[in-house]
Amino acid sequence: MQTQKYDMTFHYFRAFAIVCVMFTHLWHDPPFLEGFEAEKRLVTALSDTLFHSSTIYFIFISGYLFEYVNRRKAFSVPAFYLSKVRNVLTPYLIISGLLLLTGTLMDRWGAGVPAFINEGMPVTSPADVLICLLYGTASLTPYWYIPFILSVFVISPVFFHMSNERLSRLLVPLSVLPLLVPRGLLFFFRNYCYFLPIFLLGIFFARNRERCMDFIVRHLRGIVHIALFTSAVIFVNFYLDFIPNTETAYYVQKLAIGMCVILLLERRQQPSPLLDLLARYSFPLFFLHVIVQHICDPALFAGLLPLCGGFLVPASLLVALLESVLCLLLVRAVKKALGKRSRYVIGG
Repeated sequence: MQTQKYDMTFHYFRAFAIVCVMFTHLWHDPPFLEGFEAEKRLVTALSDTLFHSSTIYFIFISGYLFEYVNRRKAFSVPAFYLSKVRNVLTPYLIISGLLLLTGTLMDRWGAGVPAFINEGMPVTSPADVLICLLYGTASLTPYWYIPFILSVFVISPVFFHMSNERLSRLLVPLSVLPLLVPRGLLFFFRNYCYFLPIFLLGIFFARNRERCMDFIVRHLRGIVHIALFTSAVIFVNFYLDFIPNTETAYYVQKLAIGMCVILLLERRQQPSPLLDLLARYSFPLFFLHVIVQHICDPALFAGLLPLCGGFLVPASLLVALLESVLCLLLVRAVKKALGKRSRYVIGG
């Protein structure tokens, strides 16, 4: 019974993580709308305060599941690498290639490359394509994550065979790194300093689950206060700009919020079909949500802004919600059309 509860806690946490990652991008101020300056700034402040750096949740889950899943069977490094090639690298290459091909054709037809594909730049050589794939710039937000996490998976068998005592000693200094080194989309070294400790925290949590849950329960009030305080500071910083390294605040905030959500999900008894669906579709949603956003944004804002009385904040939130629903419907349609082969195209 405990194993089932344990599995569902992190299964649902994955649903929470993908919603946060999607809303980081979907709930935004539309650059094609003129005016609304005060509301645009408020939308950005609210969206970034709540959802920016939600990749932290995914990194933590990746480390946790790596340890939890592979510890319950005979761990084979070649089989592990093959699964990542099949389930992560292959859909990344296919969907990135399709995006780059679309951008190239649109450029040749005189329409120009959409801004979300390779930052609006056409690819002109195989070297350009290779660079796009190495850095995830086929759609930089959020595809940068795939080359990074694949590089982490390459070295993760080292952590699998590391003793718990050594991992604990390693985590103490490494957990300070995200407080000192900010993340950067195209800076692998900075991303390693910022995100690798979180991956290791996920491994540590999987190995020491009871201890970690007990820590959260005993310090819940303080953790909630940290989550609220850092959120308030981040929001105010959008208007006063006094934090020298905002990623430090996001790191602390997301760890605190993540602990609260994990405890809430752990205590949840009833199954949730919606959370289950979001969790099962999390990887396809990751790949497709920015594409849906850039296709649907103009029409949805044009239709919903008047319905919201010309107020951008509720209109932008409704757009994000509708685009999330459209993403779910698109994933369902692709899976129905391709069956099991859909995992090689959209990752699930």
